[in-house]
Amino acid sequence: MVSPTGEVRRVADAVLRRIIDGAYPAGLRLPAEAALAEQLACGRSTVREALRYLAGLGLVRSRRGSGAMVLDFRREGTPALLPTYLRTGKFDAPPARIAREMLRLRALMATEAVRLAALYATPETLQQARTHLSDAPALENDPAAHALNELELYRALVMASGMWPATWMVNAFWAPLGEVNRMFAPAMGPVNPDFQSTMTRLLDLIAQRDQSGAVQLAGRWFETVDARLVQVIELVLGTKADQTEPEGTD
Repeated sequence: MVSPTGEVRRVADAVLRRIIDGAYPAGLRLPAEAALAEQLACGRSTVREALRYLAGLGLVRSRRGSGAMVLDFRREGTPALLPTYLRTGKFDAPPARIAREMLRLRALMATEAVRLAALYATPETLQQARTHLSDAPALENDPAAHALNELELYRALVMASGMWPATWMVNAFWAPLGEVNRMFAPAMGPVNPDFQSTMTRLLDLIAQRDQSGAVQLAGRWFETVDARLVQVIELVLGTKADQTEPEGTD
């Protein structure tokens, strides 16, 4: 899902914040478009586009003639909700826990991409992943671009396996993960100097159909890099959470 920009994004974020804050609880019928437009100082068409975006995130359900109803975002949300949820700073769990579990899920998906590629990829289908790896050194001075390229490398591994249902599921996560990467990139610091050699070895193991060796190497890699990243993400999330505290809160 493409994230909106400009006024639509402002209005969508305002409604989303009210949902996550509990001002608009699950089951509530939202105010009519005209009322929301007046409250948020925008046009009705902007409200309509914002609600359409929020419906795609699993936050509201609109029905012709009956308006939009708020859904339980915790149960109905989609992966596309992740970047916006993290931006709000309203968390049900400590930032450290969120950081650890986010990284664990990301490692699980990437390791599964490695496993599938080691089982089913061919030298020809692995070429796109090798291309992403060859592009990586030129991006080392741009951590955000480097992180996005690494995401594309793992996505290329899933595609190389030819397991298209797995590719479709990965596609649902890729745009949100890319946006999350851009959010955290300024705090990530320099690229790990072992990245190129480790990923080269990983692709070689995959090409050799060494599933066990490739999965073990991927696991060790994520244990190493995530030990630092969890601190970065915790710091960023903690800052966002602090910024949402009302004035006068200790």
